[in-house]
Amino acid sequence: MAKLPDHVGIDFGTHSVKAVELARISSERPALVNLGSQVTPKGVINSEDKNDKKRLADVLRKLFDSSRIKNRNVVMALPEFSVFTRFLEFPGVKKEELKDAVYFEAKQYIPMPLNEVQLSYVPIGFNTEKNAPRVLVVAAPRKIIDIYINIAMMASLDLIAIETESVAMGRAMYKSTGKKDIVMLDFGANSTDMSILSDGYLVFSQSIAIGSDSLTQAVINKFNFEYQRAEEFKRNYGVSEGVLEGKIFNVLSPIVESIMVEVRRGVEFYKNRTLSVAPMDYLLNGDGALLPGLAEYVSKSLGVNAMIASPWNNILVDSKFKDIISKSGPSYSVAIGLSLKDE
Repeated sequence: MAKLPDHVGIDFGTHSVKAVELARISSERPALVNLGSQVTPKGVINSEDKNDKKRLADVLRKLFDSSRIKNRNVVMALPEFSVFTRFLEFPGVKKEELKDAVYFEAKQYIPMPLNEVQLSYVPIGFNTEKNAPRVLVVAAPRKIIDIYINIAMMASLDLIAIETESVAMGRAMYKSTGKKDIVMLDFGANSTDMSILSDGYLVFSQSIAIGSDSLTQAVINKFNFEYQRAEEFKRNYGVSEGVLEGKIFNVLSPIVESIMVEVRRGVEFYKNRTLSVAPMDYLLNGDGALLPGLAEYVSKSLGVNAMIASPWNNILVDSKFKDIISKSGPSYSVAIGLSLKDE
């Protein structure tokens, strides 16, 4: 594949749009050139409405102007809940037969007509016991891809590649930790995305329809707070048991536990599907990963080693960016992964 030119990684979140530009991405320690964030207008993500696309394009312009980003080449991520991914093995299938085999198999798993999706697959090794090539099949609705192509054009940006959030995050996590076998949990506003890396390859991904906004709403419902006050209580106390007599913990922990239930199901599906042992190292990403006590809660609930991701490890960061990164480091994981994409 051709090498990509220098570019900016753009991650569209429900509450914010983030951008990261790196230099020397093929080196051991790339350097941060620039980064920025802007508030996402409500309800515009994945919207086909022309006015919503214009509003998102305007946010991109504002983001580039305020952050003084000059590079117009961009790589964007599709929201994980928009994409279908599936790990598949093809016993006895030869390399030249793989494309047709993937297409035939994909028809059984993708809940849309194949002429309505952009279908691709990534080879991820070989199962010697089964004589089977292994692939990750990725399918994205063409109408969703068209939305982001249009947004880039409206913002006068050159969209040179699109990929999924989980693939980008996996790249960032491998760069920052060197670990090839990890589970990644990305805590977003409306969903929690779970992905598994095995031997450095993304082999499993699912989107759980519970996010940090559900936690805020639970605080509102329990204490009749205004939104902003509920958000502050959530961010300040989280799922730490020993504060405020456990009142916030008692409200939030059942919702976090419901996410853990889905994570366990995902892990069991992965183990049954691949006959592999699941990784024990969990990296927590996204704005929601900063919830106090979350890493400890995940570790205890799942019996694993969970920690807050540090996606800026092994990246040279100028002191002028240190304050931003110290406050919201793990929320930039996807944008970093996109900016690290080299082909």
